[in-house]
Amino acid sequence: MTADYFWERLQSEPQEHITDPWVVERKSIVGIVKDRVCAAAHLLRYGDDTRYKGTGDIGWILFWPEEREAGEAVMTECRRQMNAWQVVDEQISGPLPVPACVGIPDVWPHISGLVEQFGYSANEDIDESVYGGTLNEISALGEPPVKGVTIHRDAGEFGTRFVARLDGRDIAHCECIADLTQGGQLPALAGWAELSELATSETMRNQGIGSWVVRHAVEWLRMARCDRIVLSVDRADEKAGAGRFYQRFGWMPLVRQKHWRRQEER
Repeated sequence: MTADYFWERLQSEPQEHITDPWVVERKSIVGIVKDRVCAAAHLLRYGDDTRYKGTGDIGWILFWPEEREAGEAVMTECRRQMNAWQVVDEQISGPLPVPACVGIPDVWPHISGLVEQFGYSANEDIDESVYGGTLNEISALGEPPVKGVTIHRDAGEFGTRFVARLDGRDIAHCECIADLTQGGQLPALAGWAELSELATSETMRNQGIGSWVVRHAVEWLRMARCDRIVLSVDRADEKAGAGRFYQRFGWMPLVRQKHWRRQEER
């Protein structure tokens, strides 16, 4: 994460087109121990529109595991600021402002333990697993699994979209993002791609259509010099079989991420 990327996201979140325009105040809090930043958080307050009135968000919070006191000091200030803003619905979106990173991952129990200590609870409505793996060993494209199915590529909401059609109907689609570096500002994500969306119509499931569409996306990503992929899978979809589907490509669960929330009556 470059300094310019980080600084830009302290002032706005360019990739968040829905909620970011409603942010009316932002505040960053840091905990310093012996001239070293050991804890930090970034807070957002939304406006008084009926959809967001009384809502605040800890956009991200971080601290070193061995610096619990610094983390507690930052969280104490977060709570004080939320009270000053008269927030009644406090949410914690995630640990870092980077792609595919939403919520607090289960591999950071020091952070989830801290926010739980301060009265936050896991928001079961937003519970995702992050899957990841390589693209190099996925088999090449074959013939359409159903006679008459064609593939079409166009621009999607997030990246490149592949649509499978049969008799003029869209029966499946997936969308992929070939550059997660945000124009080179996140060099650690070079070579990584994201599968941002996948869906198959109910009547066409279990016929190989979904896998065939994904393989088209994989071929496209290889041409873009991507060799690894990451994707988020909702817990309900995972239970319904999405996890098993992705594991057929060799993509395995890496972490589980949860949003956290605290609500009060005023």
